[in-house]
Amino acid sequence: MNNELQRCRWRPFLAVVCVALSACAVEPGRSSSPEEIPLRAMLAYYGSNQRQPAESVRERPGAADPYLQMQQAIQLGQARPPELQRALNLLESVMKSAHPAAVSLSPLARALHDQYGERLRLEQQLREAQRRGDQLQEKIDALSAIERSLPARPLPAPKKIPRNPP
Repeated sequence: MNNELQRCRWRPFLAVVCVALSACAVEPGRSSSPEEIPLRAMLAYYGSNQRQPAESVRERPGAADPYLQMQQAIQLGQARPPELQRALNLLESVMKSAHPAAVSLSPLARALHDQYGERLRLEQQLREAQRRGDQLQEKIDALSAIERSLPARPLPAPKKIPRNPP
């Protein structure tokens, strides 16, 4: 019983020591560098942007501003239907720009450019596959029409098997 009493006395102390040691292991919150702030803001814009008809995305004045170009590219890429080629052109201009804001947005612009380029390539492959599927269906229909136009074959007469006389 005395041993149990000693264990109970040490438990609060051990709990405090564990909490103190775990606090030492946690890194304090890292402050964002000035270059990360526009990137985080653009990622938040990307996440909150609603899909809208492509017609509602209009050219904005101040087209040389990388922030506006990125926002417009995101809108074009998420529009219904997406205008990926226009979005790619805007992203390329952001990646080529020497503007300080464009430099900080360049990694996101490159990632979006890769994504939109891949989507564009996949859409082209889909259209090509659909075109080939349509061509194959036309060939099947033509073969079926030929098959229907052929005269019906007479069934072969059953062969008579000669009977052996008993």
